[in-house]
Amino acid sequence: MRAALSDLPAAEVDELLEDTEEHVRELAREHGEDQLELRLGNPEAYAAELRSAAGYPPPPEPEQPTQQLKAERGDGVEVLGLAGLTVMTASAMLLAGAVIVGAYRAQVLVPLFALSGLIGLAISLPLLIRGSGGMRAVAELPAVRALLEFREPDESTVSGKVLAYVYSLQPAWWLVRVLPVVMLTRAGLVGLVILGVPAAVISILVGHYSRVDRRLLWLVVPANALVAAILLTYFTVYL
Repeated sequence: MRAALSDLPAAEVDELLEDTEEHVRELAREHGEDQLELRLGNPEAYAAELRSAAGYPPPPEPEQPTQQLKAERGDGVEVLGLAGLTVMTASAMLLAGAVIVGAYRAQVLVPLFALSGLIGLAISLPLLIRGSGGMRAVAELPAVRALLEFREPDESTVSGKVLAYVYSLQPAWWLVRVLPVVMLTRAGLVGLVILGVPAAVISILVGHYSRVDRRLLWLVVPANALVAAILLTYFTVYL
């Protein structure tokens, strides 16, 4: 199955097979490995079902396996998109610091950081409208490929175990990242419930679907940076 999905980025293949692998192992334990193909079909057919369910296009034709991928690269749009994400993330962190600390001339700094975030989004738009093809191009950038290696930590090492544990806390973070933003409204307990519950639902949905549609990372990463900066600045300054 992994070989049948090899035209997709490694990180996206891992996400598609994350739940499937345990399901296949469970079937093998219950019914024996010789019954797997009878129940699930051959690996290529099962991989095609996963691909279709996740919204990916069929694999390229054998006679031109990389032609389409190369067409998505080479014009610098993927580099601009990554630069835009970096600008948005940095702007979110600086914006949080200016709001919490009440820095000198914050009335100037806050709009400035907000404007720089919008500029980052603007230069990312040409990449985002390309859909999955644009995301594949970004995944092929050397800097991104180096980071993606940490998505599969080696749990035989201490650092790998720590990373695996941190990844397991991701659903909890989807809830935690809502609280600082809601608390800034100072709407009291009732306001916290009225605003917090819908915000938590939205945060969970966005976190879940960002695993499938990587374009949502241009929302998730700056939002995570904003919340992390709010928490870090608050505990550093006020505690």
